[in-house]
Amino acid sequence: MGKTFVLDRVVADLARGFTHPAIQRLSSLVAAYPNDLDLRRRLAAAHRRVGNRIQAGRWDYLTIGADTDDTRAFERAFPSAATRLREVRWPHQAGQAATAYARNRLAKLIAAAEAERPAAAERPAGSATAPAGLRSRTRRWRRPGRPGGSAGIVLAVATLAAASLVVVGIVTVMQWIVQ
Repeated sequence: MGKTFVLDRVVADLARGFTHPAIQRLSSLVAAYPNDLDLRRRLAAAHRRVGNRIQAGRWDYLTIGADTDDTRAFERAFPSAATRLREVRWPHQAGQAATAYARNRLAKLIAAAEAERPAAAERPAGSATAPAGLRSRTRRWRRPGRPGGSAGIVLAVATLAAASLVVVGIVTVMQWIVQ
């Protein structure tokens, strides 16, 4: 579906009072066009309509006319600059934003996130070099407690084997009941 078709559906949903599907459609559009500030503004307005000030502030964070109460709610919910940077979901460098306000706001947020990062001497050995909000989305970081590599494969095979045994058990019990 094209962008204009989806936006027409959003308008129709909002006119009928169906905010949830409108928010879902707008979220999909923002994911597909993450640097479109107008889509972000529309998504913020939909969240504001249902009273979700944190999400309204999140998606309106780079807009010049953003509601200050929404922005403050977003900043209170995500006090770390690195986390706010990740939550804004801006995929490109600050210089690629469409407006000077958005470029300036992103540059300040990136600088604040960098300032939160401990110096190399203060970082524990083996820790990631960038805060979570600055890590590349293409590189996957393995979380502690999650098996990776061959351990993940072994876990997947064991899960499949256990599931098949459960099915065999259910079939056996059903056969006993029928007889």
